[in-house]
Amino acid sequence: MSDLAVSAADGVVTLTFNRPERRNALSRTLGHELLRALRELARDDSARVLVLTGAGKAFCAGGDFSEIQAANADPLKAEEGVGVFLEVFQALREIPFPSVARINGDAVGGGCCLALGCDLRIAVRGARFGLPFVNIGLAGADLGASYILPRLVGLTRATEMLLLGQTVTAEEAVGFGMIHRCVEPDALDQEVGDLVGRLARGPRLALRLTKQALAASLDRGLEEALAFERYAQTLAIQSPDVLEGVKAFLEKRPPRFGGS
Repeated sequence: MSDLAVSAADGVVTLTFNRPERRNALSRTLGHELLRALRELARDDSARVLVLTGAGKAFCAGGDFSEIQAANADPLKAEEGVGVFLEVFQALREIPFPSVARINGDAVGGGCCLALGCDLRIAVRGARFGLPFVNIGLAGADLGASYILPRLVGLTRATEMLLLGQTVTAEEAVGFGMIHRCVEPDALDQEVGDLVGRLARGPRLALRLTKQALAASLDRGLEEALAFERYAQTLAIQSPDVLEGVKAFLEKRPPRFGGS
């Protein structure tokens, strides 16, 4: 059985961490499968939304302790294990369409980082978000944590969380800006389904350009940001989706975007 389950329907691709007996801990095998799937998705013209989730009761428990122990005595294993998940995080951030984390339970360590790497994040109440790298002697700067966390919660709170290896509840994570919202467990599928459906029906080019603008927004100066907006809007305004969007608005009906 694969460590990663892949399913697709109506332009929505779901990647499921499939190690429920290990609370979906991150193995090198899972890392390579995930990287391969993300790279293939980036070239898939039929894909419109990515959903990342976990099998069983946990989203992802972070690194597999048995592999961490093995890497301690083998520099090559250490470098490979660290490297593949850094590539996974970059591939996830660079997916050219919206990504949604369906956080069905605890998201810890690298699992937390992968959840935060998605564009939109919805969790069940009671889920915990932990970045306890330093608690077991690992650097808190791992799997994109030092990049993504300050951008979501600010440098002050990120410093506290990473230096102290803190864990927070889903409710606290909403307040910090780590995730967008949390819902009761029996409402998760409906909430994610509604969100994903809306994104899948959206204007593909416009969503891709918006993602690109947001991804670089904190690293660009005003002049660079406005230059990209000039490029993006000039490109978008010439797409068939704009004609359909305006027509639908005037006719007081939902738009039927074809995408490009």
